[in-house]
Amino acid sequence: MAMLIRRPKLLIAGVIVMAFGLAMFYANRAERIGEVADELVEASAVLPENEGKLVIVSGTPHLMDGGVIVDEEAGLRVENAVDYLRLPLQKVYRLKSREVVVDKGEDKISEADDVKRAEDYVAREWIVASQKRDAVIDRTTVRYENPAPVNMDVFTASGDLRVADFAVSSVDVSRYITTKECRFTQDELAAACGPFITRSELDLQAVDEDGAGMLSSGDEVGDVQVRFSYDTLESAEPVTLVGRQRGDSIVLEEEEHLSDGEHVQPGVVSREEFLDAISAEDASSRRYGVGFFVLGAVLLLASLNLGRD
Repeated sequence: MAMLIRRPKLLIAGVIVMAFGLAMFYANRAERIGEVADELVEASAVLPENEGKLVIVSGTPHLMDGGVIVDEEAGLRVENAVDYLRLPLQKVYRLKSREVVVDKGEDKISEADDVKRAEDYVAREWIVASQKRDAVIDRTTVRYENPAPVNMDVFTASGDLRVADFAVSSVDVSRYITTKECRFTQDELAAACGPFITRSELDLQAVDEDGAGMLSSGDEVGDVQVRFSYDTLESAEPVTLVGRQRGDSIVLEEEEHLSDGEHVQPGVVSREEFLDAISAEDASSRRYGVGFFVLGAVLLLASLNLGRD
């Protein structure tokens, strides 16, 4: 009986392992390197003839034009900035849920047998000022009326981050750059945001919150806060990118011939070094693929032998 149970398990395991080995072997087939080599162009500048081509680019990530970001509406300007955020929030009533223990069970120490239930409650919390919310929340005998959304949108901006002459996303090179989160002081906001406050038609004032400034009309339901923050570029390490040239950008989209991990390489890597590296990795992966295929075949044969027994 035990053999009958073991046989289908071995059979299934063998098929799965063989399929995995075949997939690994095919994904890293020897022809892939030739396909990449035929298309890959080494580039250090944006050239019209490389538009849409697969290019390899090396360099240290840097910000163009001093990384200046200007928030014209708020009258603020930052330098060496990777990104910038103006976040208007409003305090509203929100219906939330939490788990409460109604019976601790037989074991008073362990939580495994505790009986719990979901319990709704009304909380006051900050949400994006223009975000939709329930106009009214009825809780038994209490009626909570929410303020209307405030017409203030979130504003974000990014610095022009580049490798060589190519614009890149900070997400793509995040492992190779160090950024520092910064905030404005109360005095900086008071000096710059007067016209912004006037246009908002809200009773906003520059206040200090834990050593950083923000605009605030108070801390009650219906009040508004406008928080400002930005990240500056502290340091960067050389990096090599492999992707499509789209305009003046290099786009690290999924390629038919490249895996996700091959789009970004640490340090300065030439075209030949890159091709040699992925060729060696492919050869190693093919060997593993063959090994898994053989292991799967052994399991498959073992299941067949059990059947004869």
